[in-house]
Amino acid sequence: MSRFFFLFGNLLGAINGRIGVLFLGVIGLLLAALLIFSGFFLFGDTQGAGNAPSLALGEMVVYLSPQLSSDDVQALYVKIRDMPETRVISYRFAQELGFDRAGGVFIVRAVNAASAATLQQAIEPLSGVMSIDSVARAQGTRVSLPRALSLGLLIALIISIASSLALARHSFLLLLERFSPEINLLRLAGTPESVFQLPVVALGVLCGIIAAMLLVVIIYSLHFFALSHPQTAIHAACGLLLPGRVLMVSLVGSLIGIVLGGLIGVLGASLTTKDQFQVY
Repeated sequence: MSRFFFLFGNLLGAINGRIGVLFLGVIGLLLAALLIFSGFFLFGDTQGAGNAPSLALGEMVVYLSPQLSSDDVQALYVKIRDMPETRVISYRFAQELGFDRAGGVFIVRAVNAASAATLQQAIEPLSGVMSIDSVARAQGTRVSLPRALSLGLLIALIISIASSLALARHSFLLLLERFSPEINLLRLAGTPESVFQLPVVALGVLCGIIAAMLLVVIIYSLHFFALSHPQTAIHAACGLLLPGRVLMVSLVGSLIGIVLGGLIGVLGASLTTKDQFQVY
């Protein structure tokens, strides 16, 4: 194991500025592929019960009458805020959120999903409340992705994966040229081929791990933004409003990223058998 870390350290030490930029490009293409894959599950429009726009569990949009004065809105805000089931409440203009209606809206998040129904029942009879959009259950939640967008994402996914493999091959060729003296010495010492190929595979896996970590950071950043501004995601990326779906996509996407990184590493390791690296 100490030999592996010694060789892996030397392999990393052979990375210069140009090669480093190329490997950053490989990581960027891997990340792009993972984000495109995530788009299949996070993009699109979701319909809840009664064709109401979907929100995360425990959230609701309260539409207010346009005839309410600013004092009435403030009094209603305080009343809903002080309800024990309310966790967060914010006020927005309907036009600001892209709704084709007059008046303002409250974005209300319940303490938890279990108390959302009770909170909705308490808000509905209040004077000045026109209607409420919410999701009572997550079962059967389905994100509908337009066929044209699905085809576009699939083509982009294929292109990004193919590009990452092509760039990785070029990057490993340059890196192995700088690392070839160590490879030749190991061969002269009778070292098995797999010994110096393993660090190359590990470098590919490292690229996949970095891309997977960036994927998780980006997805959860978008998830928290969507929870704070649910209306911006209702008709574009409803999957970001569903915590279970976000977790699933993060885990599966990370696994795919590591696997792709491993494949890139295997591709790089296979290059050590080329004639240009067989000089003793």
